[in-house]
Amino acid sequence: TDQGVYKVSDPVYGGYSYYWRGAVTNNYVKFAGKCWRIVRINGDGSMRLIYDGATCHANGTSTADSIAVASTAYNTSYIQSNYVGWTYTGTSQRTLSGTASNAKTKLESWYNSNIGNNTTYSSKVADGKYCNDRNVGTGGSSTSWSASGTSFYYAGLTRRDSNSPSLACNSEDVYTLKVGLITSDEVIYAGGRAASNTSYYLYNGQKYWTMSPDRWDGTYARVFLVSSIGYLDYDWVNYTIGLRPVINLKSDTQFQAGGNGTLDNPYVVA
Repeated sequence: TDQGVYKVSDPVYGGYSYYWRGAVTNNYVKFAGKCWRIVRINGDGSMRLIYDGATCHANGTSTADSIAVASTAYNTSYIQSNYVGWTYTGTSQRTLSGTASNAKTKLESWYNSNIGNNTTYSSKVADGKYCNDRNVGTGGSSTSWSASGTSFYYAGLTRRDSNSPSLACNSEDVYTLKVGLITSDEVIYAGGRAASNTSYYLYNGQKYWTMSPDRWDGTYARVFLVSSIGYLDYDWVNYTIGLRPVINLKSDTQFQAGGNGTLDNPYVVA
């Protein structure tokens, strides 16, 4: 009963975002010689896509082809809470510069090899806004941030456990990027939860990272992932799993006539 396209406030882009949810079958896009799935139309009219592989796959298909970069640690450093950052520095809670996470480095290398080095493709990719929410949530041993002290939840975990996703994000955690990863909130909007779910379009039978911090457990920094059974789970940042690139097409991107977004007749970028 909750499969389709839904509307939600989009504070980062402004206005509203329209997101695809459940086992939808009308969000396939062919771009840059690859298949993608539409995650949402952002508040500025740009279109957010997640990588689906060299070819398109039906919902419920377990395939490693939809993983662009395999066996990758989110970060090789893990013994401070700030290592959940897409970038990090010293013992600060957040930064938009500093040292790039391992996932950021590997993902951008993939993008440059497959899209960035082709002006026809790269000219259609918008500067997307990606949230790496490092606010502290409730429910942990502490509600204060520290680099290596008492364990605490990041806000994304509080939202997952209360089933209250949001597209809001602290401006100090919003990166402007050509490529990033899906967030835990976007996974929840799509149909993910803290339980197995193999009947929504983000399930691919593989484990892959999000770019949303989960918690500091007192020893290891943890980040959310989508598990091989579609569970919105988490693990230590030095755990090695896959990356599914997320990009945004510009709002004026043109599509070839005739496509209807289905597996056998996807939208095709002109």
